[in-house]
Amino acid sequence: MLSSLRRAPSSGAVAAAADDADPVRAVVRQAQQGDLDAFRALVDQFSDRVMRVIVNVMHCDWATAEDLCQETFLRVHGGLAGFDGQRFTGWLATIATNVAISELRRRRAQKRGQRTLSLDAPIAGTDDLYLDPAGREQDPAQRAHHREFAARVREAVRELPEEFRVPVVLRDMDGMSYEDIAATLGVPPGTVRSRIHRGRLLLQDLLKEFGA
Repeated sequence: MLSSLRRAPSSGAVAAAADDADPVRAVVRQAQQGDLDAFRALVDQFSDRVMRVIVNVMHCDWATAEDLCQETFLRVHGGLAGFDGQRFTGWLATIATNVAISELRRRRAQKRGQRTLSLDAPIAGTDDLYLDPAGREQDPAQRAHHREFAARVREAVRELPEEFRVPVVLRDMDGMSYEDIAATLGVPPGTVRSRIHRGRLLLQDLLKEFGA
């Protein structure tokens, strides 16, 4: 179904969006009015973002992410009538994260003890996690070291408890704001900051062999 939705939007949908000061909101309004082409335009524009959120939260294969991406957009379509005009990207990320977490918990309920990202390119900032081994030479030894480091980061992220892993992934990989993460997880922003801080400390401890 997702592939059938990801067709080019109609010229009417594109023109209406281009004339609006907020193109995304204009397309959302059209989709709320039952314009399937407008909804397809939203799918086409945001499916990559949804896939990234799902893969990063679950560390799943691409086929699983596509299935959950489809489920996300089905929920979006079903919830459009009640969408109150808040920031669409934040609302979409919330739905995608909830879909991924629900599936993760469902799998864990079936297979106890199984834990389930890449922080290969986390967003650097004054308080953001930035894990990268020193030195950027491109000689074979350095490239091998970087690959080893990236693999270890993915492994370390999988080892984090869910309460720390999910907010770290949403912040440092998807670039979500603390407020959006708080809304997604249903916890206060202060709790989000605390969990992210704790998660980063745990990661740094797991990666101390690399000097992270």
